[in-house]
Amino acid sequence: MPGRYSKNTMTRDSKPPDFELYLKGVPFHLHIETLAKKSAKVTTLLECHKIDELRWILRDIDVDPTTFFHVVGFCYGYKIQLSSENIVSVLCTAYSLEMNDDHSSNNLLNKAVTFLEQRVLISWDETVKALSVCSDKILDKIADVGVTEVFLDSLLEKALKDPRLIEDLTTLPLRLFEPLIRECSKHNVSIENLVASVCNYEKIYVFDRDSGDESISRIKRQVLEAVERLLPHQRGAISCGFLFKSLKESMFLDASSDCRKGFEVRISRQLDMATSKDLMILLPKKVGVGAYDIDLLKTILKGFYSNYNVCDVSRFVSVARMLEEFLLDAAASDAGLSVEAFKALGEITVAASCDVLRYSDEIYRAVDVFLERHRDLTETEKMEACRVLDCKKLSPEACEHASKNEKLPLRIVVKVLFFAQKQIQEKVARDMKSVEEKDDDDIEDMNKKLLRLDIESDYSKNREIENLECVVHCVKNKEDKKISVWREVKRKFGCMTSLTVDACNCHIKKRKKTYHHYK
Repeated sequence: MPGRYSKNTMTRDSKPPDFELYLKGVPFHLHIETLAKKSAKVTTLLECHKIDELRWILRDIDVDPTTFFHVVGFCYGYKIQLSSENIVSVLCTAYSLEMNDDHSSNNLLNKAVTFLEQRVLISWDETVKALSVCSDKILDKIADVGVTEVFLDSLLEKALKDPRLIEDLTTLPLRLFEPLIRECSKHNVSIENLVASVCNYEKIYVFDRDSGDESISRIKRQVLEAVERLLPHQRGAISCGFLFKSLKESMFLDASSDCRKGFEVRISRQLDMATSKDLMILLPKKVGVGAYDIDLLKTILKGFYSNYNVCDVSRFVSVARMLEEFLLDAAASDAGLSVEAFKALGEITVAASCDVLRYSDEIYRAVDVFLERHRDLTETEKMEACRVLDCKKLSPEACEHASKNEKLPLRIVVKVLFFAQKQIQEKVARDMKSVEEKDDDDIEDMNKKLLRLDIESDYSKNREIENLECVVHCVKNKEDKKISVWREVKRKFGCMTSLTVDACNCHIKKRKKTYHHYK
């Protein structure tokens, strides 16, 4: 590579080189006057006899040898090959060396700006590619120049049109990724797209990256703290598994207290959505390595219960069952789990389930598995492990199993038998009471039926009388109606006078009288 940038490379000047410098171990043999024709900065240094400061200027902007070779070639009259990968570095170099049109027409700075506008900023992929190769010093320089906002505005404009674009920004430097995500969140980009982008970024730079020296740990810590600041606080927006992984990494990397607290709060708000598998993430990866952070588990539970009230029973039930399953899984997965650690986890589980679940069979199963995995425990240690067991809350099936369990201490077996007997007595008493109540209910139902029959009998008699009266009334009304009609007919025929009383015989009397008169 050094031969590529030797003095024989630039052949358009017949004079021998009069200036030599090294960039990252690569030598450059140059003609200062040739550089000064395109660079106002080099001209100024020559006039002030401070040309040696050019080395410090180039080191300050962290220009790479390849980019500087293209810049020098432009000064010697060669056509420069601009691309998305080198445009930012070329732009910063041209700006630092003051290669503008005021000093020389059609200069490099104007060419770089034109290429940036017409070939890079119009494309999402090309813009991301241009920023992905930038070193910290180059990013510092474009920030000083004010170009950073130009890049971010370009990306933001495209992200608002298609929010899915932000889901894959893993190649973007963190110092650009964080402000871009913040701007997207201010412009109502969906939480789903934002979370996907942030989680992908953490996966690449934290989860999938092996911990090496302090520099790698520092980068992972910076990314993790930025991720915590960017993640939303809405319940259910982030999976519980991801939050538990992040919390564990924050502890391992010794992240800031705000970072760790942020993950704890998010977990507490949706602990009822977690599974035993999620909670197992906090356990040491290897047997005997690290310790069970009981205080952390208590802190998370305290945060969960402080967020909800007695109306949220279903959530309390979910957490209680999850903790019982977690205790069982912990006992089954870690042969190095101490009696003290098992007891501490068991006490937390009992506290969460005592007033929520009817039976504690899962806790019994956890004790059984723990004793199975630790056959060498003394009788005293077994009793300590069994302190988390509440025999009163065992189901009949669990009591039957425990009464025959040879792994349990004898005192526990006796205690189980006692409560099993008590359960039987209580069940018999309940059954007897139920039978008595049923008999009383049957007698009461019979009395009600008899009483209803009496009432119905009286009601039937009354109905018959009412029906008879109704018939008589209807007949009477019918006869009255017939007489009334007949009276009207007779009146029309002049059979009735205002003095007539007996409407039924008046026509007969009159006919007889008339008959004898004519005869």
